[in-house]
This record gives sequence, structure tokens and C-alpha cells, in this order.
Amino acid sequence: MDDQFTDVIAEGEAHSKARVTVAISLYNYGDYITACLQSVHDQTLEHVDLVVVDDCSQDNGQHEVQRWLAANGHRFGRYAVLRHRRNRRLPATRNAAFGRARTEYVFVLDADNLLYPRALQQLSAALDDSAASFAYSYLEKFGDAVGLHNLRPWNPAGFKNGNTIDAMAMLRRSVWERVGGYSTDMPSMGWEDFDLWFKIARIGGWGLQVP
Repeated sequence: MDDQFTDVIAEGEAHSKARVTVAISLYNYGDYITACLQSVHDQTLEHVDLVVVDDCSQDNGQHEVQRWLAANGHRFGRYAVLRHRRNRRLPATRNAAFGRARTEYVFVLDADNLLYPRALQQLSAALDDSAASFAYSYLEKFGDAVGLHNLRPWNPAGFKNGNTIDAMAMLRRSVWERVGGYSTDMPSMGWEDFDLWFKIARIGGWGLQVP
């Protein structure tokens, strides 16, 4: 985390039993963040840490997070809310969240997404039982568009046809560190997760699909 550009808005610590941190990137999603946080709260995995990084939003998202944590922060072993002093874009926001995490595994979650209750339990169990660099599940779209995605197993050769793995995945924090995190100097937005999969493949890492 680059303290020069980041303020700590709120933090709490009840215990250090968690092995999974949920890292939420927030930018102008005040209307969605409460439902997102509630889906993390409702996980069947008992011990969870939480880091939310607000990338200098212009709406009420940060305050919604603070309000929700005032009532629900006790659910987490550790939690932190960070805010960038200027908009630094998604790769830097995710890196800031990973930098704050203290657990072995980190799950990447955007503020307009939701988790089914067993997601963290199933993904962390899959990593415990394998040497995979990260684990990912099916993704179900909801709202205007519906359907299942993330249906293909790990196959870097298939990336020549486009990205087949969504950013929502549980990574080993050690792997994120080894590849240098998300690239922050990309010429266009929206490719940071695709780039990360390439970086992991280059070091011989791989992703495990958990149906």
C-alpha cells in the first residue's frame, strides 16, 4: 500500500484467525456496496477478513461502508476501509487491498457483485487441497443479462481468443507478490485481470476451476 496516496478511514481487529481476506474495490457504487458487503457477511466460512478500498468515489459509497461496518464489523477478524486521495484506477486499487491483507488467501470482489454463501469456503478448501495459484468458480450474471460464465478450465493457450476467467477469484497472496501484483501502467482499462493470468502462467502458476 502506498501511504502517500491513501488514507485509512476505518479499521478494526478482533482476532487473527482468518486465512481469507475479501478485497473490495469501490468506485461510485454506493447503490450496490451494502448488498455486496452483506453477501460477504453471510459466508459459511467462519473466519474472514475484509478490506475495502475506495478509489476516490464521488458518491456516498464510502459512507455506506462505514455505516454498514458500524453495525456489522464484528463479523470480521480484521477490517479496514481505505480511500485514495485521487482516483488511481482499478489495478492500483486492487493492489492497495492486497497490500493491506494479512491472510494467506485473498478473494477479489467488485462492489457491484455478490457472493453465494458457500463461495469462500469452497474456494479456500480447493486451494488447501491443491498447489494452484488461484481458484475460481462459475459466475452467474443477473439483472438485464443472465447466464453462466467462467465455464472453461485453466488453459493459457486459449487466452489467444480472449479472457475466459473473471477477475473474481481467490488468489494466494504470495503469488500476487511474486508476479508484482496487478500492472498499473496498462494503456487501456479493463484488462488488468487478463494480464495477471498471463503473469501467473509465465511463472508456471495455474488456476483451479471449482464448479
